[in-house]
Amino acid sequence: MRVNALFQVALGISMSRSDPASTDLRMTLGAVRDGSYKPSLSFANGDFDLAMSVAAGQLDLAAMNPSAFLSMAYRGTGPYSEPLPVRLIAVMPSLDVMLFALAKRTGISALSEIRERRYPLRVSVRRSLVQGTRFVADQVLDALGFSLQDIESWGGSIHYADSPTDQTRLNGMQNGEIDAVFDEGVKTWAPIALESGMQFRDLGGTERERLAAVGWAVIPVQTALPDVHENIMVPSFSGWPLFTRESMPDQLAFQMCQAIEEAGERMVWDSDEPVSMADLCGNRPATPNDVPLPPGAERY
Repeated sequence: MRVNALFQVALGISMSRSDPASTDLRMTLGAVRDGSYKPSLSFANGDFDLAMSVAAGQLDLAAMNPSAFLSMAYRGTGPYSEPLPVRLIAVMPSLDVMLFALAKRTGISALSEIRERRYPLRVSVRRSLVQGTRFVADQVLDALGFSLQDIESWGGSIHYADSPTDQTRLNGMQNGEIDAVFDEGVKTWAPIALESGMQFRDLGGTERERLAAVGWAVIPVQTALPDVHENIMVPSFSGWPLFTRESMPDQLAFQMCQAIEEAGERMVWDSDEPVSMADLCGNRPATPNDVPLPPGAERY
């Protein structure tokens, strides 16, 4: 109960986002010896740069969103200048995509038209520069020969959101102050976008080639939003990998998997269906996985 109380305090402060320096939760296991706390294992949740910390031995187990970042870290593509010795423990199921939604009133039927028309788009994106959708948006727009800064130079504006359901964003879609949204977490905001007269745009060949080059999967939109009628391809944003480093001792990797399974109902999943250990390493739509497991996890 004492451990849970400490964890809940840390979690509450992290989720409040009141302090930008206190949003990524980190936990350690260790022991007090001779009046000094000596950590032995360290765990953290955060963004893509956690892979560097895990590879360097600063963290033992980390979680990030989505699985595409771990794939890039393993291969040394995208934001990673070289392959990192990371290994997968499990992928928490999360079925999601990133959408490029534009208001019908813009008359834009393809993302390439934004540059062709130098359209002064009022677009909502995530505030954090290290958030995955900012990486994907920059890759897609750069492949088409322009950037968010170019949109501003054409008279448009960038509206920053702290979450997919940022209230200013939702209001802006509904009252017409926002023309476009580039983001994930689509089950929360996509229905409002459709009700507000927005449409989801397909990734063309140029954009798909750029994402393929860095190892970011592109999938049918119906994978995450079966009620969407458009037959379009969009960036995958599925899977929350739990990962460690290649040198993790076999017994510790085994114990990590064992702890996940023994947690049982204490685990919270982004899934309407029961989740088994087989689901966590099955390379399914909600749990994409192409990074090796360490031997201890493989044995479990």
